[in-house]
Amino acid sequence: MKDNQAAKVLLTTCSECKPEEKILFVTDPTSYEVAKIMWEATEAYPNRTLVMMNERTMHGEDPTDSVAAAMRAADVIFGCTKFSLFHSQARKDAVANGARFVNMADYSVEMMYAGGLYADFAEARETCARIAAVEDGAKTLEITCENGSHFTCSIEGRKPFPQYGRSIEKGVSSSPPDVECATCAVEGTGYGVVYIDGSIPHPRLGLIHDEIKLTIEGSKIVKIEGGEQAEIFADVMKSFNDENVYNVGEIGIGLNPMCQLNGRMLEDEGCGGTVHFGCGDNVGFGGNVSCPVHIDLIFKNPTLKVDDTLVLECGKVMV
Repeated sequence: MKDNQAAKVLLTTCSECKPEEKILFVTDPTSYEVAKIMWEATEAYPNRTLVMMNERTMHGEDPTDSVAAAMRAADVIFGCTKFSLFHSQARKDAVANGARFVNMADYSVEMMYAGGLYADFAEARETCARIAAVEDGAKTLEITCENGSHFTCSIEGRKPFPQYGRSIEKGVSSSPPDVECATCAVEGTGYGVVYIDGSIPHPRLGLIHDEIKLTIEGSKIVKIEGGEQAEIFADVMKSFNDENVYNVGEIGIGLNPMCQLNGRMLEDEGCGGTVHFGCGDNVGFGGNVSCPVHIDLIFKNPTLKVDDTLVLECGKVMV
């Protein structure tokens, strides 16, 4: 267990932990076995600390006050939790204080032995940077798929958000194995029909086995059609009791070739050959829609154009 290769990657490539640094593992009962693998891999780090709290109820919910205080005092934080701390105020305060944050939300033990954590992060970074350069300053984005999906929107004035899966500088947060280049649709400009056929990383959904048809008008999901999973998704969205959750903001391109769709957020978002829409809150991506919910919808093998540049063709990177 001490020689777990994924743990080594997280401690070196993804965070460049130094022996003298204060390393904090935040966990809960669901994710404790993953945190334990990380703990056993850090025997040579004398200033390590592991804290356990009760599980949160949703992504972005703040940890307990005691955990938040520990995060503010740490140099490197690994969030080994069921629900992501990425959008929490505690994470924002910690990185503002100079901490590096590595999001390990909803990891399974299996992810520590195969999959996206075994990728070449340096090569994926180069691909991500090339796509970010194409998106920077662009005005329009178009997505088509062989299954009939067709979506267009404006991205004018929205900066790209390359996410390299590495937190190696002060104040930086990352979510390995997720490597993606995201942008944000300008509010009110997104129109089309999209078939979700990959994954919706939510406890009631996960891998999609029955396509969910979404009709989007003015950057809002206005109709959800399909079978049983479409009905579940519609119920999930309604349960948030917030119209802003239907906003299509983030548009993320997965760029980790080692990731496989498995129903878990960070593996699925970064899965090469996919695109995901982030619905609900888009403030973190340069948008103006505030919402306590951000839910990702992943679809496979898209063709994506930015202005006149072909970025993806049936899921294959073309730039």
